[in-house]
Amino acid sequence: MNCTSTLIRQSLAQAGPSRIRLTAIPTSRCRCFSTSLRTESGHNRWSKIRHKKGAADKERGALFAKLSKEIINSMKPPLSSDPAFNSKLATALQRAREQGLTKQGIENAMIRAKSVNDGTGQNVVYEAVAPGGKVVMLVECLTSNPARTVKRVKEILSKNGARTSPVLFMFNKQGLITLRPETGSKEANFDHLFEIAVEGGAEDVREVESESEEGVMEYEISTPTSELSSLTTLFSNPPHSANYSIQSSDLVFVPTDPLKILEDGEEGDGEGISEETAEGVMKIVDLLEEEGDVVKVWTNLED
Repeated sequence: MNCTSTLIRQSLAQAGPSRIRLTAIPTSRCRCFSTSLRTESGHNRWSKIRHKKGAADKERGALFAKLSKEIINSMKPPLSSDPAFNSKLATALQRAREQGLTKQGIENAMIRAKSVNDGTGQNVVYEAVAPGGKVVMLVECLTSNPARTVKRVKEILSKNGARTSPVLFMFNKQGLITLRPETGSKEANFDHLFEIAVEGGAEDVREVESESEEGVMEYEISTPTSELSSLTTLFSNPPHSANYSIQSSDLVFVPTDPLKILEDGEEGDGEGISEETAEGVMKIVDLLEEEGDVVKVWTNLED
């Protein structure tokens, strides 16, 4: 005898014929083989573990991608691919090992960086406009498959309200050398460096705080692209190498008309964007820079 017929029989015994229709019990309420509560999808222990693990894996993947890019950027010509002659590369490799990047991951990053020199890899730049039309971006990539890379870049842009558009004319390309004064040097100072740099063809020199070490001051030398290699060589060799150590030597994109980020309560006269808008743009930048082929995203936002 099934569960439904048993319940109906009991109802008939308790009520007269005139009340039979009031005691019918839907079969969907019967749980004959189990008395446990139903568990909704997404609320079981494994589901929670899986979601937590997925978030951790994503965060770990973003960290490894960042470490790989540091290695790649530290090997850009004219910097050496030998850490013994490239302090920036040595630092990047040490940080990668400390953060858990595998030996294979480090080797893959170095292979990708070297691929530009041997012709198997390409440096490509994709141009884009962020939502709202004021913020523009240059997406610098290192890839062996440009068709695959541009497809992925366009996909990220499209999903976040951005689009490709010619904006390269809104940037100037120039060289940028970052130097750190050697500890114990009696000659290393701004005036000393400025004189040497300008004589070597530099356009500007400024003192900045290190991005990697709080409270440590460094010098940035802006150069024409044609003078980047010669100035890097100049400071990489004696006598100047005894006073300054090169932290980076890169070709960079500098906005011709930087866009100001307006603080709360500051009136916007069309010459800037809100902090909320800037945060939205930086989320897109973060998504792009998580991609393996993307080296750096440049914007026209003011520093």
